Amino acid sequence: MPDQQFRTRDQVTQYLTQVFSPDRQHTILETEYGWVCRPVLTQQEIAQGQDLGLGNYVVNKVSGVVTAHRSLPPDLIGQEYDQAIRAGQPVQGAQIYPPMWDIQITLTRETATEVEYRVQARSLTQPQAEQSIDQQLTIDKQTLRTRTDTRIIHSASRHAVSWAEWRSRQDGTWPQSGTFQY
Repeated sequence: MPDQQFRTRDQVTQYLTQVFSPDRQHTILETEYGWVCRPVLTQQEIAQGQDLGLGNYVVNKVSGVVTAHRSLPPDLIGQEYDQAIRAGQPVQGAQIYPPMWDIQITLTRETATEVEYRVQARSLTQPQAEQSIDQQLTIDKQTLRTRTDTRIIHSASRHAVSWAEWRSRQDGTWPQSGTFQY
């Protein structure tokens, strides 16, 4: 195995404060190729039911890439993770850090039942021009069903839907614009 960037639990703990929040604590389990991390919830978060389906994160010991994983016991996630790396297969989790896309959304139209956004996304991992997205995205306010001006809805547009819907729940209005990374 190449030199490990994250050799100790303390290094991983410090890194997690950059990725998430300095206030968020995690339980951490070391595996051969990674560190399986699970957020420690407050009593209020547990009372709100946030512990149901609580997932795991894995920090790769060498690269520092953080992937989100299913709500299985951390030791099982660690076994799956190590097995995938040993076999040269992709890990089952979705990369959440470092971000892979820079996304900007701009509201272009709103009716009583729909909002339409222009979604522009630029790859942070492959910044060539062909690695950018420019889609019109229409969201049904009630069902959150979407349609685009292209045949395929890009994952950046799916994240834009989640982000816009989350923002709309904050104050009851759909955002005029915004920029975020995933």
